[in-house]
Amino acid sequence: MHAERVKRFRQSLTDLGLDAGLICSDTNMFYLSGYSGISLERLIALITFSHEERTYLITPKLEKGRAEENCKLESAEIISYDDSEDPTKLLASLIEKNRATKIGVEETIQYKYVNALSKHAPGILFKPITEVLYSMRVVKSQAEIDMLKRAAEINIQVLVEAIHSVKRGVSERRLMRQIEDKAFDLGAEDVPFALVQSGRNSALPHQEPTDKVIEDGDMVVLDIGVRYGGYYSDLTRTVVCGAPSPLQTHIHNVVLEAQQKALNSIKIGVRAELIDAAARGVIAGAGFGEYFIHRTGHGLGLEVHEPPYIRAGNAEAVREGMVFTVEPGIYLPEKFGARIEDNIVVTQEGYMNLALLPKSLNIEDY
Repeated sequence: MHAERVKRFRQSLTDLGLDAGLICSDTNMFYLSGYSGISLERLIALITFSHEERTYLITPKLEKGRAEENCKLESAEIISYDDSEDPTKLLASLIEKNRATKIGVEETIQYKYVNALSKHAPGILFKPITEVLYSMRVVKSQAEIDMLKRAAEINIQVLVEAIHSVKRGVSERRLMRQIEDKAFDLGAEDVPFALVQSGRNSALPHQEPTDKVIEDGDMVVLDIGVRYGGYYSDLTRTVVCGAPSPLQTHIHNVVLEAQQKALNSIKIGVRAELIDAAARGVIAGAGFGEYFIHRTGHGLGLEVHEPPYIRAGNAEAVREGMVFTVEPGIYLPEKFGARIEDNIVVTQEGYMNLALLPKSLNIEDY
C-alpha cells in the first residue's frame, strides 16, 4: 500500500517537472511511509526522487529505532544523525548527488530548512506540492475507511456516556476530563478536542470548556474528536439539561432538518457547494441564516480538518470514497447554540453514515 502511494507520488512529481519531493509533515510522512515524526527543532524528512525508486528518511538518532520499526517502505534508506551534525547538509548532499534542482515541498515546511538548503545547495528551486498530496489523500481506501469507522465507533461510545453525564452541577471542564479518560480507555490514540459548551457558551462554536457548571435548562453542545490508527472522527450532539424550551426545540429541529437536507443531497458528482447550500437554504428559510456562521463540513482523514471542504464557492465534485462531516448549526448570541455533526463516506448509493446514534435534545433518548 505505501509503496504504491510513493509510486503515485513520484509520478505526480514527474508530471510537474520536479526532480524530487521533500516531506516534513508527520501526516504526509505517515501516509507515504507508515512512519511519522514531528519535525521541530530536529529535522525529520522524507525525500524521494522522480527518477529512482529509493526513498530516503532522515531522522535524528533518537528516532532511528521508531523509524526502522514503523517505516513500511522496503525501498527506504534511513539516514540518522546526531546532535553535533547539521541534517540539512545531509539532505543537501543527497539532492546534489541526485542532481536535483526542482524540489516539491509542502507549504508548511519551516523556513529555516528552506533557507539552509538554499545555502548548502545553491540553485535549488522550490515549488509547493501540498495540493498534490491532498489530491492523493482525499479519496480513502477501504483500509482507511475501516480506521475511520473504528474511530467513529469509539467516539460514539464516548459521546453517549458524556450525554448521560450532563447533569445540573457538573462543570464543563470536569466533563471534558471524563470524555478524555473514556476515549483513551477505549483505545483512542489522541483526543484533540473535547468541547463541552453549556448555556450561553453553546453559542460560541469553538469555546473551550470552562469552570461553568451546567444548570437546568442549559443547551449543551458536545463536540468530540478522537484519533485511531492515525485517522480521526469528529462528532457533535446537542442536548438540554432538563426539559427543552419551545425555542430550543424549534432551533434544534431547524438544524436537524438542515442536516438531513444536506445528507439527502450527497451523491457522486454533486458539487461540495451544493451540499452546503442545501443546509444553508433550510436555515435561511427559517429566518436564522445570519446565525449559521461556518461551513457545513470538512474532510476527515489523517487530519481532523482536511479537504474536501463543504462550503460556498467550492465547486469540487464529491467522489466515491471521500469522507467528510456534515454539521450545520445555529448560534444565537448570549442565548444558546445548536449543532449536529455526523461523519459520512460517499458511496455508489449516496453515502454511508459512520455516526449511527440518535439526534435528540432529550438525554433519555440516547
